[in-house]
Amino acid sequence: MEEIVSFARGLEESPRFRGDMLYGEPLADRTTMRVGGAAAVLAVPHDAESAAFAAFAAIRAGLPLFVLGGGSNIIVSDSGLDALVISLERLDGISYKDGLLTAGAGAKFDGITEFCAANCLKGLSSFAGLPGTAGGAAYMNARCYGVSAGDLIESVSYVDLDGIRAEKHVSDDFALANLAKVYHNNRGEWAYKKSPFQAFRSLILSVTFCVEALGMSEDNEMSIRRENEGFIEDRRNKGHFRAPSAGSVFKNDRSFGKPSGQLIDEAGLKGLAVGGAQIAPWHGNFIINTGSATAGDIRTLVEKARTEVRERTGFSLETEIIFV
Repeated sequence: MEEIVSFARGLEESPRFRGDMLYGEPLADRTTMRVGGAAAVLAVPHDAESAAFAAFAAIRAGLPLFVLGGGSNIIVSDSGLDALVISLERLDGISYKDGLLTAGAGAKFDGITEFCAANCLKGLSSFAGLPGTAGGAAYMNARCYGVSAGDLIESVSYVDLDGIRAEKHVSDDFALANLAKVYHNNRGEWAYKKSPFQAFRSLILSVTFCVEALGMSEDNEMSIRRENEGFIEDRRNKGHFRAPSAGSVFKNDRSFGKPSGQLIDEAGLKGLAVGGAQIAPWHGNFIINTGSATAGDIRTLVEKARTEVRERTGFSLETEIIFV
């Protein structure tokens, strides 16, 4: 930890890094599940170049690195992360041009769908109310109401972190122009809850979505707002906002013939609790924090559900949430 702290203090003094550096920063409040310990150092870069420079320098120094988006799909260890954690929360700009909406990796979907309504842009309403970010949606290939992020993404700006580590011959002189790459969507590389960015370590900087411009008018704006609110209300009715959670715990597998939540329900597991973690009484595929959950509680409950379903049906559930 001392090495990470020393590195971070040096990073703070570099003119290439613009942002905040927080030491021993609790991570629980930066995740939707509200569990987890502290980060040795949390870097909050104010722009893409600073984010890329921090990642570049950490990898060159051989230090552990973790990139934090909206924290909506992860469970942070109770012991925290002995790493440089880079939060992308300040990379939240949103712009539009010629049928393409570009959002910084840290832009939240509440902001993105509001931008769409205000600018009469159609196509992203199914993501309204999703407690995640553009970068996280690209990485996870988030799926909402039958629409996947990969269906709508035109391109992604990113840095290949594995490439920095592997290419030892590359100069240690940082240049974002030389590091940043643009991925243009190849539909064949995306699948259910799978994206090409899961095959290697990357720092996603921004995501560009295809949208439809309806033309600026009060009627068009109100139509999109109603569509957004319809999805938010449906999430509310399904209990998405009743308690802290990380969304769906397990992926759905069509070969099982039933959604994971139904398999858990039929196993009689809804309401089952371990410590402060509970399988939501209203949805078998949600684990909620009733107020005092730990990451250990959640992991134990996940394994109990997986074991019970496997013994009952022979099906092995695959987690969607990520333990770090």
